[in-house]
Amino acid sequence: MQKIIYLDNGATTKPFKNSIEIASKYLEENYFNASSLYNGGVEAGLAISDARKSISSIFGLNFDVIFVSCGSEANNTAINSYLKRGNAVTTLGEHSAVYEPFNEFKKAGYDARFATLNADGSVNVENLLSLVDKNTVFVSVMHVNNETGAINDINYIARRVKEINPRIIFHADGVQAFLKIPYTLSCDIDLYSISAHKINALKGVGALIKNKRVKNLKPLIFGGGQESGLRSGTENIFGIKVFEASALTHLKSLKENYQNAIELKKYLLNGLDSSIFKIISSENCSPYIISVSAVGLRGEVLQHMLENYGIYVGTGSACSSKNRHSRVLKAIGYDEKVLDGVLRISFSSQTTLDEVKTAVSALNECANNLKRTMQK
Repeated sequence: MQKIIYLDNGATTKPFKNSIEIASKYLEENYFNASSLYNGGVEAGLAISDARKSISSIFGLNFDVIFVSCGSEANNTAINSYLKRGNAVTTLGEHSAVYEPFNEFKKAGYDARFATLNADGSVNVENLLSLVDKNTVFVSVMHVNNETGAINDINYIARRVKEINPRIIFHADGVQAFLKIPYTLSCDIDLYSISAHKINALKGVGALIKNKRVKNLKPLIFGGGQESGLRSGTENIFGIKVFEASALTHLKSLKENYQNAIELKKYLLNGLDSSIFKIISSENCSPYIISVSAVGLRGEVLQHMLENYGIYVGTGSACSSKNRHSRVLKAIGYDEKVLDGVLRISFSSQTTLDEVKTAVSALNECANNLKRTMQK
């Protein structure tokens, strides 16, 4: 059987086996509904409380954890709680789970504003600040861009935003940052979205991190009143416990993993054939996500050629894979030849240097073969 080299970790990650083993008792023994009043239900509720404390401790005493089904739900819960009046500001580089709710807000006749991007996909901070005023109620800025890896200094941006209007609710999509890059959230951050399956846990679990001072957060889903009334639905206890175990595993080696990713990125960028590949991600971007373009070639064709070698890479955001060109890279200003050739290579803490060496060799070989074929 061909060995798979998986380099699309921005789309999802392989679950840690030990995290699943740790949580297995919540499938086989303590599988009870956490709202039930008998002992099994009470124990399940306590297990969820323990997971909440574990993840909350990563962010500090100022923040609470609301478990939801995914990062997209966390984003939508934050946005739909506040986009009802005044104006709201975001960026052209956001994940579709932020960009599309803002678009719907705009279609409904409300004032949604979109800040421009720098060449690496980070937000143009001065442009964003020029859109914020005394009537702004909500600002959302992605922490790490899911296509280019661009890192936005959300603590700085949130402080500058609140200097203009301290009543603004500031939200950040932290899905690609959580336990990958070192950071601490400042008290200016009100809401922060994270997802389990990006850190080697399971799909179907995420969390909205809420500053304790934040009021008027509204549930997106109504029903049994779970999660303190902010997210109804029987809790996915197994998924939550896997999330907790994976998060604690990442926390122990966060800095070591980050340095390893830097070395992998350096090898990748130095090894790619510069006569074919244009580097889109800057040196200051997250080392876990690298966006490049085989200019003049088709990224999708290269993706399938690499698949024949057992190498999986992305062509942009997996959530927008039906679109020919990346909305984010179009907003930056790249032309069609660059947009056609885009590939996204994304690492996890499990990615090895040998895998990257093999991938670089295959990338160069496939790109050169495709280029020669097109020139015939």
